[in-house]
Amino acid sequence: MNGDQILDALDVAVYAKDREGRYTYVNRYVRDLFRLPAAEILGKDDSHFFDLEQSNALKLNDAEVMTSGRAVEREERDVVKATGEQRIYWTVKSPLRDASGNVIGLCGMSVDITPSRH
Repeated sequence: MNGDQILDALDVAVYAKDREGRYTYVNRYVRDLFRLPAAEILGKDDSHFFDLEQSNALKLNDAEVMTSGRAVEREERDVVKATGEQRIYWTVKSPLRDASGNVIGLCGMSVDITPSRH
């Protein structure tokens, strides 16, 4: 089994973004959530997939990881454009660094804790 198969087997969103917030990796859960293949997600930012006026914490948390270089762990409320659904996630985001230690992006894992989904 390779890493992609393992991450695709998880019932949580696993993703990575570059410094500009564009997706560089998404697992099966993210592809299913957005109802798109990876090729239509990678290279795009959250404005394509979430209502950022209602999902502002998502951008703030990403920015905090990028500027502080530290992980964040907290709740996020997101509105998915494909379905109009509001989802609540417990999210952990950590910086990705280059060989010199500079933050070049982030990776994250978001667990859906929306009450009606459990």
